[in-house]
Amino acid sequence: MSTQPAWLLRPGCLLSADEGFVEGHAVVVRGSRIESVLPPGRQDWDGPVLEAPRATLLPGLFDSHVHLTFSADGEVVANLLSEDHHEQVARAAANARAALLRGVVTLADCGGRTDVMLDVRARMRAPDAVGPRVLVSGSPITAIDGHCHWLGGAVADETAALALARVLIAADVDFVKVMFTGGNLTAGSDPRLHQFDAAALRGISEACREQGRALVVHAHTEAAVRLAAEAGVTVIAHGTCLSPDGTIGIDQATIAVLRASGTAVDATITVGARTDFPGAGGNAIPRHLQRQAMLPVFREMAAAGITILAGTDAGVPGVAHGDIAASIVALASEVGMPLEQALAAATSLPARAYGLAGTTGSIARGLEADLLLLDGDVRADLTALQRPSRVWRSGRLLVRDGELAGASEAAFAP
Repeated sequence: MSTQPAWLLRPGCLLSADEGFVEGHAVVVRGSRIESVLPPGRQDWDGPVLEAPRATLLPGLFDSHVHLTFSADGEVVANLLSEDHHEQVARAAANARAALLRGVVTLADCGGRTDVMLDVRARMRAPDAVGPRVLVSGSPITAIDGHCHWLGGAVADETAALALARVLIAADVDFVKVMFTGGNLTAGSDPRLHQFDAAALRGISEACREQGRALVVHAHTEAAVRLAAEAGVTVIAHGTCLSPDGTIGIDQATIAVLRASGTAVDATITVGARTDFPGAGGNAIPRHLQRQAMLPVFREMAAAGITILAGTDAGVPGVAHGDIAASIVALASEVGMPLEQALAAATSLPARAYGLAGTTGSIARGLEADLLLLDGDVRADLTALQRPSRVWRSGRLLVRDGELAGASEAAFAP
């Protein structure tokens, strides 16, 4: 018999991996894992119990798109250029803890300097770390002077792009990020222009598949979305579906390619609810205009059964780390996704996309006990997403009543 400590958590309702929202169920946590999910009437238990009859239990949230070294203000690039390795690691660690406080137990960093992000990941893997599980891409692959070139991933041509992808995989990044189009944060970059050709994307995609790595592709044009899906990439970041004249829309041919490929789309729609990027230059399209035009695109994608993720792009100007609740609410209230589907976009679906479905993302027997207890019934009150009461990562209590638990408190107990 296992000697690991075990305890039972009984919320008012929980989001089950198989049945959706259920009431009267309880979760048994033993050590770092979920030992069982018990239905009503089958909960004989003589160990420690946490009763939370007015709370909702969710899987710990998964933000599929963040930039931990970004400062979320108008000085993102200036800060990165002026800070040394240790300063960037410190900023990233602080931002990771800010996300944890909001219920984010796993996050994917979609662009930071490779050496910095590997160091951050190592710190968050330490046995006593108080922070989320961190997946890293390292420096995103981009063109010379291209989008986010200041993160160290600029290459001269498609051959060099494939070579860098292989270098990153050899360095043991969790996934690879490619800037297929320009972006709004980089002065002189145009989100309507492609930085590489489709052949380069296919080559990198094949290399990632061979080595068991996800491939995330930043794509703002509809043509880039279609080409990325045809190349079999794992996740398309943004998926804005811009046309050369700046209008936004998606045709049924692109929908069909996305559906056939199984590629997920990380919508990042809450970015557009904030102010415009400072210093981006004349090529940038105002974010609030993009956002209003993007909403029908994502409605079409959702209706067609395309996997949509609730990434935040946290760290870009105006988007705070841990702002995942706003993304979930936007998918539910503005895109029109059912609540359970919107929550899946920040739990089970990114876990599957990033190869962690057997580890996290659901409340199911055998998975890591990555759990989020909300103050209130989220089915009736979406603002409950803003009120994390407890956050556990791998069975360790890391957040209690809105504050980080101390190292001595972060134990296998409720």
